[in-house]
Amino acid sequence: MTVYSSSGGSDAEFLRRLKAGDEQAWTQFTQEQSQRLYSYLHYNLPTDQDREDVLMETMVACVRAVPRFDGRSATLSTFVYSIAQRKVADFWRKHKKTNELPEVIPTRGISNKGLELEEAMAKLPEKNRQALLLRYHIGLSVTELAESMGLTYKAAESLLSRSRRALGLLMNE
Repeated sequence: MTVYSSSGGSDAEFLRRLKAGDEQAWTQFTQEQSQRLYSYLHYNLPTDQDREDVLMETMVACVRAVPRFDGRSATLSTFVYSIAQRKVADFWRKHKKTNELPEVIPTRGISNKGLELEEAMAKLPEKNRQALLLRYHIGLSVTELAESMGLTYKAAESLLSRSRRALGLLMNE
């Protein structure tokens, strides 16, 4: 994963700078995490406004939580995605009502394969979808995925295997 210090320092040094309130470190952290987090949120939330709101909530939660983060049990990226997952879950708890689908769904600019993938991903159970997104879209390692989802390494591997198989079946329907 990302080593945050452009001056060649370690994640631990970067974390120390964040905890000390180093403005340059926080700017770097925000710039590096915002785009990846937004991309992750794209697959989890319905509108751009929702994504922006949850991105902001996630970043605020990171600022509040970094002082308590020791960096020993997880990487900073894993820590951030754990917070993002909780914020997405909070969003859906607050927005449980369902909306009727329109009769026609505009697909301008979306390839059929992209649409098929998004539809198949939407049909997967939440945990399976999160595992695939974190591993293949965000690029977390299996170890980081396991840490962020509170699983053992073997359980994360098994979840990924089941998720890939289920996605393959959905794509071939």
